[in-house]
Amino acid sequence: MTPRLNLFTARAASALRQSTTPALASRSIASPARFRAIQPIQCRWNSSRDGSKKVEPQPDEQNFPTSDQLPDVSEEANEISRIMDKEKRCDGVPSTPELDQGSPVEEILSRDKQAMKHMPKVMQDELKKSGKRSFSTSARSRMPEVDGVVPNADGPSAEAAAALADMIRQAQAPVVEENPGLKFDEPVVPQNVKTLNYRNRYDTLQEQFTKLMMMDGKLTKAQKNMGIILEHLRTSAPPQMNPRRPLLDAPPASQMPLDPVNYLTVVVDSVAPLFRIRQQKGIAGGGAAVQIPMPLNLRQRRRTAIRWIIDGSAKRRDTSFSRRVAAEIVAVAEGRSGVWEKRDQQHKIGISGRANLSTPMRR
Repeated sequence: MTPRLNLFTARAASALRQSTTPALASRSIASPARFRAIQPIQCRWNSSRDGSKKVEPQPDEQNFPTSDQLPDVSEEANEISRIMDKEKRCDGVPSTPELDQGSPVEEILSRDKQAMKHMPKVMQDELKKSGKRSFSTSARSRMPEVDGVVPNADGPSAEAAAALADMIRQAQAPVVEENPGLKFDEPVVPQNVKTLNYRNRYDTLQEQFTKLMMMDGKLTKAQKNMGIILEHLRTSAPPQMNPRRPLLDAPPASQMPLDPVNYLTVVVDSVAPLFRIRQQKGIAGGGAAVQIPMPLNLRQRRRTAIRWIIDGSAKRRDTSFSRRVAAEIVAVAEGRSGVWEKRDQQHKIGISGRANLSTPMRR
């Protein structure tokens, strides 16, 4: 089956195609038919020919000032390199046209010995440089002030000079350290105290009270409870003192909440018993026990008072253990606690048992 496309007719049709430029199209329409038949057909109306021949613009085309072609990138780089090499010396410092075109004056005068005699003094000083400095009166004028001698000076200037000389003399004087190794004066320490080498973080009574409140070895929990107790004593109202049950060495009631540790110490020392009762059998004969009072030291007395306060707090209805103990301490300070009755009862028994101290012990 023969193809429907005829290649020869397509070639002839492509040879007769004209340009679509409006100017050329109008020109081809305006020219006569016989002139168009004689004129050869051109296939590239819109492109320039190869070569260095300049293409002239058509009369109906518009020219712009920036229509000139820019130089090539390599040509521009070569031009810049040539300018920079010409403007710089071998040391990299840009030179000026005046120095490049002529010779320096010093070089010209160095060749002529006669001209060097008549050259300006400034140039002669530059050629003959000496290692000495010209005399200056400013340094010599301040020497008497530094030495402390100010000739013909009186008034404020003399006082300022004297103060300056005094400051210089003090700065140059040797420094004598009064307390070597100490920034401040050494504190006065009594020599008869044996426990000064102990470094306790808390107060003695506070630490003893905390450890007596401790249960199952939980010291951190006991310390937390002690903090709550001291906070309650600090924020509570001043206690209403009972004149029948006074506190020992107590400050005014309005000042007690200001120091909760002292508040606690005063309360414990006020209800602490002076002795304990020991039951001794066989002293007076028979099987009857005799009550003998035994003196207590400070730590033992405080231990007994703290035990009484903790036992008395167990009867209160507060939910927290620390709140119950704090409320019991306030009650002791106001004379409303049952700890006072325990103390009075023990003192009565001890006073009545003083006669048993002289009784010889039998075995």
